[in-house]
Amino acid sequence: MSRTVFLLFLMMAFIASCGDSSLTRTLPNVTGTTGEVLVVMDKIMWDGSPGKAVREQVSPPLFTLPQPEPAFTLLPVNPSGFRDIYVSHRNIIQVTTDPAIQQPVVTYTRNRWAETQLVVNISGADTASLASAVRENGDAIRRSINDAERERLTSWLTNSAGKERSILNAGETSWEMALPTGWKSDFNREGIMMISLETPSTTQSVIVSVTDRNNPRIGCIELADLTQKRMSDEVRGPDGGSFMVIEQKMPVSCRSFRRYETDYIEMRGLWTLEGGFMGGPFISYAFIDSATTRAVVVTGFVYAPKEEKRELLRQVEALMYTVRKRQE
Repeated sequence: MSRTVFLLFLMMAFIASCGDSSLTRTLPNVTGTTGEVLVVMDKIMWDGSPGKAVREQVSPPLFTLPQPEPAFTLLPVNPSGFRDIYVSHRNIIQVTTDPAIQQPVVTYTRNRWAETQLVVNISGADTASLASAVRENGDAIRRSINDAERERLTSWLTNSAGKERSILNAGETSWEMALPTGWKSDFNREGIMMISLETPSTTQSVIVSVTDRNNPRIGCIELADLTQKRMSDEVRGPDGGSFMVIEQKMPVSCRSFRRYETDYIEMRGLWTLEGGFMGGPFISYAFIDSATTRAVVVTGFVYAPKEEKRELLRQVEALMYTVRKRQE
């Protein structure tokens, strides 16, 4: 083969490979800060009923935090400016109107313009139908964004931990949780362990425990009792005479859901020190280990008296979801 023919062959191969975008196209990483949601709608909609519905239904105040904080930080962007760095944002809500649409439609798309991105598209005939669609689907939209953020954080924390794991032995089984950079073990005994990340102004902690008896089922009352016992037995105040309890003066939320073929029960609320002056938010979940019928209870909490707590608690929640049965 002559040099000219060989070079022509290479050029044709290069052009052919460039023409097949499926072979060369890679998505960029998402942009934006954890907890941010880009809302693509014009100012008239944002100031009108669709924008009001998004603010009230997708990002309401979180009553399970000590001070009011919205569920997300909403960033309105006019459709004419939705380009460049905005397109790769981590969470996007797009609204579109078309008189031909008979029923409002809400769709969810992952990895549209960036890796791990979530795009929620809401389409309707007019502003009234858009607002109605947001009100009817607000919980689902909010939960989808929460799930996307948790998955990103869980992946990041797992990668940060590398092969580092905190291992809990509980009878015939053992459980593991990622131990990211900076997190340290507070204690690790048969059936219960605790890890924490401390800075000069914040403390984030996770307790993992396995009950020592069979639990055929677990509901909100049982989870509250188990969480309360772990708090009061294991977390003491600076003076040693005070201990952590669930704050009874504020409401708690409780829900059940299914994850990886397992039924979970989850509780969110506030903790305080009995005999002390500290407090903050907590989240606790439990599920039944099908092999032993024992309950696995995972509780995370935050102490940050001078800081906003929404994202600190989100990080703790993401770490809680790295708990899994250890494969020997």
